[in-house]
Amino acid sequence: MKNELVLREEEWMKNNRFRDLIGLQIEDIGDGTATLSLAVQDQLLQGAGMVHGGVITTLIDSVIGSAVRSVMADHMISLTAELNINFFRPATQGRIFAEGRVINRGKQLAVGVGDVKGENGKLLATGRATYVLKEITKK
Repeated sequence: MKNELVLREEEWMKNNRFRDLIGLQIEDIGDGTATLSLAVQDQLLQGAGMVHGGVITTLIDSVIGSAVRSVMADHMISLTAELNINFFRPATQGRIFAEGRVINRGKQLAVGVGDVKGENGKLLATGRATYVLKEITKK
């Protein structure tokens, strides 16, 4: 059974068609944590047959963003302000997993970290991101 945070994230992501386009799946969301996964597909590979770095970057941004949203009120949004990635080894097949967690949440900023691993548990990439937290203004 899905927890309340997973259901809330699924509802929020109905407006994020890019996640559907690349096949991003929610595995779990907790209080300040998230796990997402992605099946390696041919259309996600670059010319040398490895998952494109932009896909890995999207996965890290997405998993940290999901973790940040898990500690935000419903009337708030988060916007990526800064993101850095270190790539260690390529992914070429199977499923890749991203784990993210919030390391600091203030009134206006949240900072999180994320790791991407292969099915074998080897670290493929790691990243850190800062998000600006804003209230949704109703018109």
